[in-house]
Amino acid sequence: MTFRAKESKGIICVLVSALFAVSLFAGLVTAEKNANAVEAVEDDEEVVLSGTAQWTVLVYMAADNDLSELTDTDIEELKAGGSSAEVNVLILMDKLNETACLMSVEGNVLVTLEDLGEVNMGDEETLEQFVDYSVTNYASEHMLLFFWDHGAGLDGVAWDQTMEDGLPGDDEWGGDWLSHHEAISALKGHHVDIFATDECSIGQMETVYEYSVKGLDTDYMVASESGIGYRGFTYDDILLRLNGNPYMGEEELSLIIVDEYTDEFSVPPSQWEILTTQSVFNMSEVEALGQAVLALADTLAEDIDSYSSVISAARRSSTTPAGSTAVGRIDMPTFVGYIMNSLEKNDPVAVACADVLSAYDLCMIGMGVTKNSDLFGYQGMGIMFPPSYSMYITSSWTAYMYEPYLTFEFPNAGWWAFLETYWGLA
Repeated sequence: MTFRAKESKGIICVLVSALFAVSLFAGLVTAEKNANAVEAVEDDEEVVLSGTAQWTVLVYMAADNDLSELTDTDIEELKAGGSSAEVNVLILMDKLNETACLMSVEGNVLVTLEDLGEVNMGDEETLEQFVDYSVTNYASEHMLLFFWDHGAGLDGVAWDQTMEDGLPGDDEWGGDWLSHHEAISALKGHHVDIFATDECSIGQMETVYEYSVKGLDTDYMVASESGIGYRGFTYDDILLRLNGNPYMGEEELSLIIVDEYTDEFSVPPSQWEILTTQSVFNMSEVEALGQAVLALADTLAEDIDSYSSVISAARRSSTTPAGSTAVGRIDMPTFVGYIMNSLEKNDPVAVACADVLSAYDLCMIGMGVTKNSDLFGYQGMGIMFPPSYSMYITSSWTAYMYEPYLTFEFPNAGWWAFLETYWGLA
């Protein structure tokens, strides 16, 4: 698959090979779309001219699966939200039984830049080329990258149903995931101000920690610990607010995403959407949070007999609806808070719990949550805690997770050892 460099706004020029795409783009293409952009900077009332937009909004719309029919609504939202001289909007969309298209929103008009034929949205090269193209042709100070698809805390952020290891697949439920590790690799060398997942279940301690420690250069991550409704993010409202103030910072924009999400789901039309969340994670604080959780796990494991009963009660109190229990996930802050409130304040485990919650307050800075989700105990981040080792290994929902789970840093850094101690295997 190759992308064509754009000659001017809405026009594409000669086809270049993927091997030479980056160097040719750098030498031959200028970002004419932004040539006349004016960057208003509040600095002694001086206006500074700039050829660079403030934001590029990228939507990786992986719909070559059973979500294909839901793309139309979000495409209309993207058009309604629109672009401007300071806000670029680019979309890579692959629908079921259709070829993939590279598109831009110009004002409120959807422009097809290139028909790419059949592509594998589960291949890291596809994501890499999409981001490289945007950086070369739509220069901006900041990048917001949306992933639109099914998501999973262990599997990844994009699923192409028609692909299997890069080749057309026959199994309806086969396909190729863009794994979290592939996404990290594809984005290497780029700074992504906001990494936002319009998907289920990405907001797990293990997953967010993996992006933090394995090299994703990003400031904020927006992710849900739960399932999300079919409506997903409100792209029109997000873009309208961004176009209204394109000089906003990445933290403000991240919080707007979850704020609009909450508004959208305040009156959900179906039971599934009643239980849904999105959280904003300050990625500079994720590693410290992870270390605090691991320190708590070590403290619990040192005297597991004394704390086993409170751990069990805390796990039961932290189960969350909408499928999380079936795959062994619980709400991490609820789990920690229950243990802390069950012990004396000077107990070493209670102290470790307080450290976790303090670190969490710095890390999870905003949460979009429906009223019912709040009542059911969602506090913004999940963590893996099956009730037993046998459930984890033998359940049809969880057995497939074992090997990929242990490729993540967090379980290997001590969480898995704590689980084995709790299960009586250590």
